[in-house]
Amino acid sequence: MKRSWAISLAIILILVSLGWIAFRWLNPDLPVTPDDEFRNWFWYHRNFDLIVQVLLMFSGALGISALLPVEDKDE
Repeated sequence: MKRSWAISLAIILILVSLGWIAFRWLNPDLPVTPDDEFRNWFWYHRNFDLIVQVLLMFSGALGISALLPVEDKDE
């Protein structure tokens, strides 16, 4: 169990680092440190935010449907 957990954590870290590298490669002119710059960029580029919100709603709906009891077709 611990081995599969460690492998999953390693895969997640690799994917996050590859995403960060791809982001920096596609946006080389963005500043790294100021928080206001990130907030302005994130506000004007809402595609990522929209995708995350849709995925959260979808996963919430799947979670609620998993909690509901299954109805029998015989009744």
